[in-house]
Amino acid sequence: MKFLINNSVYGTIGYISSKDDLDLLEQYIIYNLPVLKEFKKIVVAVNYGKGAYPSLALLSNKLWTKYFPNCSYFNNPVNRGHNFGTADLDNILFQYCKSYNYEWLCKSSNDTLLQSSVLDKEIDEADFYYLNGIGYGGMEKYNYDFNRIINEDFYPQTNFYFINVSKTDYLNDKSYLDITYDYIKTIPDYNGKIWEYIQGWSCEGFLKQCVERNNLKKHHLISEEKYTQLLNAVKQYQIHDSSHKNIMIEGICHFQYPNQQILEI
Repeated sequence: MKFLINNSVYGTIGYISSKDDLDLLEQYIIYNLPVLKEFKKIVVAVNYGKGAYPSLALLSNKLWTKYFPNCSYFNNPVNRGHNFGTADLDNILFQYCKSYNYEWLCKSSNDTLLQSSVLDKEIDEADFYYLNGIGYGGMEKYNYDFNRIINEDFYPQTNFYFINVSKTDYLNDKSYLDITYDYIKTIPDYNGKIWEYIQGWSCEGFLKQCVERNNLKKHHLISEEKYTQLLNAVKQYQIHDSSHKNIMIEGICHFQYPNQQILEI
């Protein structure tokens, strides 16, 4: 995987609402430094909480350039909220690689932890490397049959994956994002959960469509043995969140809750 990392842009997204967010972000950067230093390029896209822009944008930019002087930094001062904000930031990273003809993008998030062991991981040749996401509820349609889930389920997480951008057309359809955003603004007491109003609307779903639409060869970054252990944990603890927050597996962890424990598989 080190060879892939050496030839990839590391594109990370984040949300900053306070100085505390920046203090925490620095701890994540320091933890990830041995891996981040191996990437070809670092690109950062950020949106902000109310009143945080532009003052915290300057501090955030300064923080990243402290460790990566040549990184590229993009502010998105208009935050369209949960899901839409993420999709907009993902598009910024994707379009950056397209514009500068970078072949590989490693899409990540500011709250992802990477252990040095990922550098030594053996991987097959592919166009798309991913961590599959599934929660307790998603297992029901497979009758909790792990073999079926392993062989049939494809729901790639968006907080960490590698994609060969040169073999794709686009990630998230901007026109569709704009149309659906205009629609949710008309909904009284909108609860922020777009998928409850528009079936199939999810960043994971858009990523899946991109992979399938472009006929990308995919490779799951979790071995079958460890994925079975993960599925056992999801079932045993009835973990409904398909993004596997605070679970460290294959040296990768979406560490969204820093004050809670990590389950290591």
